[in-house]
Amino acid sequence: MPLALQARLLRVLQERRVAPLGAGDEQDIDVALICATHRDLKRLVHEQHFREDLYYRVNGVSLRLPALRERDDLDAIIQGLLDKSDARGVTLDPALTALLEGFDWPGNIRQLEMVVRTALAMREDGEQVLTLDHLTDCLLDELANGTAPSGSLKDNELELIRGALARHQGNVSAAAEALGISRATLYRKLKQLRG
Repeated sequence: MPLALQARLLRVLQERRVAPLGAGDEQDIDVALICATHRDLKRLVHEQHFREDLYYRVNGVSLRLPALRERDDLDAIIQGLLDKSDARGVTLDPALTALLEGFDWPGNIRQLEMVVRTALAMREDGEQVLTLDHLTDCLLDELANGTAPSGSLKDNELELIRGALARHQGNVSAAAEALGISRATLYRKLKQLRG
C-alpha cells in the first residue's frame, strides 16, 4: 500500500469516520480491523516503506500462521478441501498422498486447493479414490520436481512405480506413459530397485 494511502487508513482508524464517495458528510464507523501479510512489517518500517504509526495501530495481537509445508495436518486440510468441494467420501491413494506431503507448497493453501479441485475435476463419475492419474501432466511434473519426500529416493521411486503399475493393472506401457518414462526405462528402474 502506498504511503499516501497508509496515511488515509491511519486517519480513518484514529477518527473512526469516513466520507463515502459522492457524499459530503462524514459518517461514523464501528469496525474491527484484521490484517494479514506475508511481509516483515518491522523491516518495512525500518526501510520507510510502511508508516511506523500505522504499524503500531494495527499490531495489537500478532499471530504467525505456519506455511503449509510446516504443518503436520495436511491430511485434515485436504479432507476439509474435499468436504468444501462437496466430495465427501472421496479419498487419496497412498502415492498421491506421499507426493502431496512431500511438496514444498510455495503457493500455500491456494495452490493445494487448486490441486485438489483439478484432481476432482479429472475423475470419472462415481470414482471415490483420487490417484496420480487425476492430475494433469503439467501439475504432476510440478509436484514431482518440487518434492522432498521423506524416506529414501529408492523407496519413493519404487512406491511411485508400484502405484502406477497397480493403477494400470500391470500394464507396463500404460504405467510407463503415466510416469512419463519409456518402457525400457521402467524395466531398468524396476531391476535396479529390486536388485
